[in-house]
Amino acid sequence: MASWRRRLPSLPLLGLLSSLLLIQWPQPVAEASNAAAAGGVHHSLIRKPTSPNVPVFREAPAFRNGKTCGSPETSPIHVSMTLDANYLRGTMAAVLSILQHSTCPENFEFHFLCARFEPEVFSSINSTFPYLRYKVYRFDSNRVRGKISKSIRQALDQPLNYARIYLADMLPFHVNRVIYLDSDLVVVDDIAELWEVNLEGK
Repeated sequence: MASWRRRLPSLPLLGLLSSLLLIQWPQPVAEASNAAAAGGVHHSLIRKPTSPNVPVFREAPAFRNGKTCGSPETSPIHVSMTLDANYLRGTMAAVLSILQHSTCPENFEFHFLCARFEPEVFSSINSTFPYLRYKVYRFDSNRVRGKISKSIRQALDQPLNYARIYLADMLPFHVNRVIYLDSDLVVVDDIAELWEVNLEGK
């Protein structure tokens, strides 16, 4: 507990650094050309946005397993998060932080929950993390229609916020354990430690 508290002051800084390392906002064509001529921008590393609402991300490095890791097939770590254009920057920073601080990054399998098919979002995931193992599941918003209180603040009244409740129904049968993470966090330690917590059959 004390160790966790000591890390708290660094969370905003780590979140900012992760975002800065990962995100490259679109530039006007002329400005980008000038920067490239000066050696400031490498066009091969920047993905052109397919939608004005989706920011541009640099390709992340390929994170590899340490020598003590089991194979991804026999020792997978399942992580679930929501995925949509509105919170894409947060999701990207969270995924990057998980991989950066993991001893066995290749063992992660991500399960993204989305409310609608957004090709530009999936394309962004593929181009930023070309080695990422993930699956996408569409959440039917009708499952929570009429069940969300009118008194909660607007940020929480989106159906996708409640998709986590239905994870057991949405994920494949072989996934009998999963870590759900919100899209507005940055991980600062190896999440495998959380995965290995003994829940005593719960």
